[in-house]
Amino acid sequence: MNYELGIKNNKGQILTELIIAIAITVILAVVGAQLIGVSLYSAGSSEERQTATRLAEEVFEALRAISQGNDASSQGWNRLYLPPDGAGDPINSKGVGNQYKIIISGNEWQINSGSSTITLEGKDYNRYFIIENVSRDSNGAIESAYNSNNDDPHTQKVTVYVSKAGGAQFTFSEYFSRYLNESTAQTSWLSQSCATVGATSSVSVYCSNTNIDVTGGGNFKLQAQ
Repeated sequence: MNYELGIKNNKGQILTELIIAIAITVILAVVGAQLIGVSLYSAGSSEERQTATRLAEEVFEALRAISQGNDASSQGWNRLYLPPDGAGDPINSKGVGNQYKIIISGNEWQINSGSSTITLEGKDYNRYFIIENVSRDSNGAIESAYNSNNDDPHTQKVTVYVSKAGGAQFTFSEYFSRYLNESTAQTSWLSQSCATVGATSSVSVYCSNTNIDVTGGGNFKLQAQ
């Protein structure tokens, strides 16, 4: 009897150990599958972010070219400050309600209203950007919340939004500052008595329809006619 009982106990122990081993294997398989899923998701998210970063940088580079343009066709800073064509409103043409995209027209970058869809490696990405005014405090630091009383017309904030169809949306922000100014030389001055200063004093003033360039010493006065 004892011999048979020992055999039964061994069989029961082996069955228990087998069940435990199967359970552990199942648990490890489930955990492993979850880890693989997380790894694949992270890899996908990382790839999407890298692509979104490149697409955002293209916008920033295009806007740098536009804002630094210094000729009549590009209108330079005005196209960024008065979007989209340099004739917009400095307030109402900006903010989250005004989406813009970059386009190439006449071999140069331009700003246009709306968003764009870019297809890369068979995947569609939606891209647009907004422009916001910037204000600075008494120390010259950019304020986190825009204050129209401290408006800085020489700085604009651009935020680019990029998202893959069915995926997350990525945002990238950058500040643009105006540091180039268009200037032309004055080539035609005509000396004549064309203005009266005060009630009794008449002064000879240089009058011209072209731009102003002072190359010599002395003083000069600009006066509306």
